[in-house]
This record gives sequence, C-alpha cells and structure tokens, in this order.
Amino acid sequence: MGEIYVSKIAELRKKAGLTQRQLADAVGVDPSTIRNWERNRAFIETLAKVSRLCDVLECDTSDLYQTEDPLMQSDEE
Repeated sequence: MGEIYVSKIAELRKKAGLTQRQLADAVGVDPSTIRNWERNRAFIETLAKVSRLCDVLECDTSDLYQTEDPLMQSDEE
C-alpha cells in the first residue's frame, strides 16, 4: 500500500478538447463531480482498486456490471 495515485482526467479531458461541463454532460454527472475526480477526491483510488480487482479476476471493468435491467429479464433464465 502507500501508493499515491494522480488523476490524469484533466489532462485527458483537455486533450479531448472538452470543458468540465461538456465531460460532465457526456458522462451524466454534475460538473462538480468532474472537478472532484480531477482533484483526486477518492475516485482515483477507487479506480486503482477496481483495476487491481480486474487483474486478480482476469476480467475487464465492463465484466463487473451488466447494462440490461435485471427486472426486465424473463423468468426462464
């Protein structure tokens, strides 16, 4: 432990030519969330843990969630 994680979100956002508001709209969050992510407010540490989780489980982050509504699935499954 003891690692220090640095957010590269601002760098990547600027490289993409987006403002914080534009990125927030695209992601579906409030612009203050983007500001917090860019300032390392817990988000980057959480991402690092998810990355390690995926390394251990040998999966991609997209494998950790499903995009369909489980309530809409049939009872046959």
